Amino acid sequence: MTQPVAQQQPVAQPVDLRVPISDALVMLGGVLILGFSFAPFMSYQPVTRNSSAVEYSAWEWTGFLAPLTWFVVVGGLLLLALGLSRALNGDRSLLTFRTSQLQLVVAAYAASVLIGYALAEKSSETATSAEFLGARIQVGATTAGEFGWGGVLMLIGALVAVVGAVMNLLARSQR
Repeated sequence: MTQPVAQQQPVAQPVDLRVPISDALVMLGGVLILGFSFAPFMSYQPVTRNSSAVEYSAWEWTGFLAPLTWFVVVGGLLLLALGLSRALNGDRSLLTFRTSQLQLVVAAYAASVLIGYALAEKSSETATSAEFLGARIQVGATTAGEFGWGGVLMLIGALVAVVGAVMNLLARSQR
């Protein structure tokens, strides 16, 4: 008596979910930009006794932050989306540009704006004067400003994204 042969079902090959390191760097940069935008971006310390520092995130209107910092955060979201798109679908064409080219443009934009914020003078000095009975009274206040730790980590994220985008572009040109 012969045993019936079991029909073998075709085995589906597992989907390769490995993300290239370059796309992982672009997405990591986008996550760092977005995540640390809620941390202190700018910090101002009045130079008087018993005064505490005032810290602003990248979402604040104060201190000439918005809307330019919002564009950087949107750039971080775009980097995350472009990295994921390239990792899943390859280097496709979008608006006549390759995904790798758009990654480089967005990452370079975010990095250049954040470098500008890091290098800009953030301290200010205000003076007020008044005359009272022939005497001139002048009062000055100095505020020391610095780039906050959240801004530094956003800048590091943007530079990481630039490195990943350059790696993608160089890999594309070598084919």
